Amino acid sequence: MIGGITDKLLLRSPFFWRDEVTLNILQKYIFREWLWTFFAVTIVLLVILIGVALGELLSDIAGGRIPSGLLWTLIMLKMPQVLGTIVPLSVFISIIWGLGRLYRDQEMSVMRSSGFKWQMLLRPLFNLIFPVAVVLMFLGLFVAPSAASLTQQKLLDAFRNAAEWGLQPGQFHVLKSGDLVLYVESVEKDGRTLNNVFIQLKQDERKQVWSAEKGYYWLDKDSGNRFLTLENGQMTEGGSETLDFGVMRFSRTDLRLPEEEDQVELDSIETKPSVDILFSSSLEDIVEVQWRIAPVFVVVVLGLMAIPLSHAPPREGRGGRALLGILAYMVYVNTLYMSRNWLLKGDMPITIGLWWIHLLALVIALIWLRRQGRMVGVG
Repeated sequence: MIGGITDKLLLRSPFFWRDEVTLNILQKYIFREWLWTFFAVTIVLLVILIGVALGELLSDIAGGRIPSGLLWTLIMLKMPQVLGTIVPLSVFISIIWGLGRLYRDQEMSVMRSSGFKWQMLLRPLFNLIFPVAVVLMFLGLFVAPSAASLTQQKLLDAFRNAAEWGLQPGQFHVLKSGDLVLYVESVEKDGRTLNNVFIQLKQDERKQVWSAEKGYYWLDKDSGNRFLTLENGQMTEGGSETLDFGVMRFSRTDLRLPEEEDQVELDSIETKPSVDILFSSSLEDIVEVQWRIAPVFVVVVLGLMAIPLSHAPPREGRGGRALLGILAYMVYVNTLYMSRNWLLKGDMPITIGLWWIHLLALVIALIWLRRQGRMVGVG
């Protein structure tokens, strides 16, 4: 059965992706319907995910884990990763939504009566998903790793630059939900040298108050920890429920700042160029390559699956099929995430990789396409 539909796809649909000029009038109409819906859905999902990312970044800024001066830069650098997530879903929803409207408005019935066969949907389908697949491959293999590497570099530079970190002279900065209070009187032109520094640290029931004439940021590249070196000052330590206070004077000391929870790891796999890991024998590198190109297979498989899924009775609501499509997308993507973790933990042989998920989803899509083909005209 699967072999039969595969033969039909190959015989009836050579060079689907060549050009819209190769489409007939009805195919052009369907293609434009999908294309504009795709743009609309992508914009909506992009706005939603930007809002989610903005909320997370603002929370990290309030917690002192990300510099406020990098807010919009980090949002822009997240775009390749965000697009790799939402574009396959946008294509999926646009096909379901567009074909669903044709069913509800009885336009598909008119097309079928004029000899429009369901196989003719494949040509506009591949005109849509092939260019998208090429863009996703470019984003996953080249743009996303470069953006992750640039994000890491921006953060590392910000750790050494008090001005970019968001320290404003003459203002108290409350971080870590009040556990860290930082004040500097002025910042030198180099952006990392601080004058007249005041720091209050709360650890459990005890507080430390640091004051120093000068201070500056530095980063331990081996551990990734941030430090603030203070010169010519003193530290007072005590608790709210005890009279045990201590005072220590120092000419120089290194104060470790709170860890950044969501910091990009130094030399993490996400920042490695694809050309460096493409032919690597390392388990982590192999899984990363398969993960970077996964959206390409997802958009193709979901595009095929959307055709039978989009069939809707005339009185069915517009959102029902879209919700069902989102559910199918979540199952597909979550299975990819779980399989990726299994591979990295060694619970699944690397020879299977992530390919079995794409193959299984493709088989389901082809079987479903074959069985539901009668709904869009048997050819």
